[in-house]
Amino acid sequence: MKTGIIKVFIFVMAAMTMIGFTSKGSAAEVLSEETAEEKAGGVKSLEKRVEELEEAIGRPVTGDKWVDRLQISGLIEVEAYHEKVDFKDPASADETTSEVDLATVELVVDARIVAHVDGHVMLKYEDDDVFVDEGFISLTGGEAFPAYLIAGRQYIPFGDFDSHFVTDPNTLLLGETHVGSVVAGYRFGGEMVDVSVGAFNGRVDKVGDDNTIDSIVASIVAQPLDALMIGASYSSNLASSDNFSEFVIDPVDDLVGGWSAFVNFRFLERFKFIAEYVAAVDNFNPGEIYDVADAKERQPSAWNVELGAVLVDRLELAVRYGGSDDGGADFLPESQYGAVLNWGFFENTNLALEYLHGDYEDDIQETDALTVQLAVEF
Repeated sequence: MKTGIIKVFIFVMAAMTMIGFTSKGSAAEVLSEETAEEKAGGVKSLEKRVEELEEAIGRPVTGDKWVDRLQISGLIEVEAYHEKVDFKDPASADETTSEVDLATVELVVDARIVAHVDGHVMLKYEDDDVFVDEGFISLTGGEAFPAYLIAGRQYIPFGDFDSHFVTDPNTLLLGETHVGSVVAGYRFGGEMVDVSVGAFNGRVDKVGDDNTIDSIVASIVAQPLDALMIGASYSSNLASSDNFSEFVIDPVDDLVGGWSAFVNFRFLERFKFIAEYVAAVDNFNPGEIYDVADAKERQPSAWNVELGAVLVDRLELAVRYGGSDDGGADFLPESQYGAVLNWGFFENTNLALEYLHGDYEDDIQETDALTVQLAVEF
């Protein structure tokens, strides 16, 4: 527990240091819109998902025909990777894998039904499977009443998970959750502060409970400066996240909540700083996660810190340091570091070269992975 508190302290101090340093600059030092343009591919943060949805909702309707009410977009990612896993146990043989393949395809359809009512569907191909990743109806108020309601299958507003990298950060693996849910929100101060709450039926249930809507989420995100975004969120059922739920022995004695905090800051015209922390608010009982024979109480947490710099036009270099506590022997690396080079050599086209090293709990294994990704958005 003390280790987790120390890491939260380091996280907060790092964020405050960066904000304090950059606040001395002039407004001209804020990253320009051209430099800040998001690259194709990579990890899609919750912030970027919201921006894309707002852009689709806010677009003008050019005619009365149904085709005039639709907007189609998508993403294609092709990846080649080489990974070596070094097991510390001499009895376990080391593993080396490499492959080149189609990693992800997304096809998004946004439909304007009537004013303030929109539909959103995203079909996704991943791991040799095609499925509906998102599908929801959004109701939005006008400028006089900046409220919204989103109902359907969606990524709940827990965490942000922004990243310069191709590989998901530890925070996303622990916390990202997309399920059928209802989320309502309100924006204050001309969209400076966004507050939202929601309810969902989690993947993991409590012993003796029926299969009902039993989980809640709450989030607050503030943008006091154009270049600064901070936020915090809470979920009453962390074990229901997309990836973490696969390591949970369902059902559990009690639902364990999770909390998240993040800061994104752009400065000196070419730098972007990302920091995020996600953690369970209480312990899971022995045998509830990773291994039914595990005799330890566990309170998983994960963090991710990145610094990206635009070297020249369309060429970005970023470094990452992340890690976890109680992340298991093969779920979250206890420490992770690496670098990625992103080259947007054509519009909406990005080539990424990434290297990551990971060390896992109790020195059971360490990994070295090299990934090359070609991604296009349309």
